[in-house]
Amino acid sequence: MNNSLRISLFFALAVIACNNPKPSKNDSASITIADTAKFYNIARFIEDEMRYVDLRNFTIIEKKYNGLDTVNRIISKDEFLTAASMILAQAKWFMENKELFNETVFQDLGTESFTINYSSKTAAIKSIDLLLNQQTNLPKRLFIRLSKQVGDTAVTEQFSWISNKQFMIGRSVRVDDQFNKNASSTISWKNQDQ
Repeated sequence: MNNSLRISLFFALAVIACNNPKPSKNDSASITIADTAKFYNIARFIEDEMRYVDLRNFTIIEKKYNGLDTVNRIISKDEFLTAASMILAQAKWFMENKELFNETVFQDLGTESFTINYSSKTAAIKSIDLLLNQQTNLPKRLFIRLSKQVGDTAVTEQFSWISNKQFMIGRSVRVDDQFNKNASSTISWKNQDQ
C-alpha cells in the first residue's frame, strides 16, 4: 500500500469517526458509574482480619465475663471464626442498608486518626465508629452499637474490633430501667512465638 493511499484511508476513517453520532445517555452500552458513596467498607475490613488470623498459627484466647465471673480459655480457629462472624453479619447488614445512616467525620490530631461515625435513628444499629490511621487510612478500631426494645426489655449489644489484636462482643439486658444481665466475650490472638 503506497503512502498516498494510507493517508487517504486515514482521513476517511477520521471523517467517519467524527461524523459518527455519540451514544445517547440511555444507550445500554454506556458506562455505568459505580456507587461513589463515601461509606468505608467495614465488612471487607472484618473479612480481611478474619482471613489474617485464619491463615496464621496464632494462639487465640477468649476471655468471657458473665456479670460475676471471668473465664479465660484457648479456643480453636473455628470458634474464632464463628464468633467473628457475628460482627461480620452486622457489618454486612450496614453495608446493604447504608441509606439509613448519616456520616460524620472528625479528625483527632492527638491520636493522628480520623473518626468516621455512622448513626441512625431508625435502624437497630444505632452507631458505628471507625478510627482510621491518618497516615495510611487503614482501620485501627471499629465500634458497633445496637439497641433493641422488646416490651419492657431493652437489649444493647456492642461490638468492638482492634486491628490485628482482638475483638469484643458485649451484651446488656435491662428490664424496667434496671440492669439484669451484663455479659461479654473478648477474643484476642497473638503469635505463639511471643
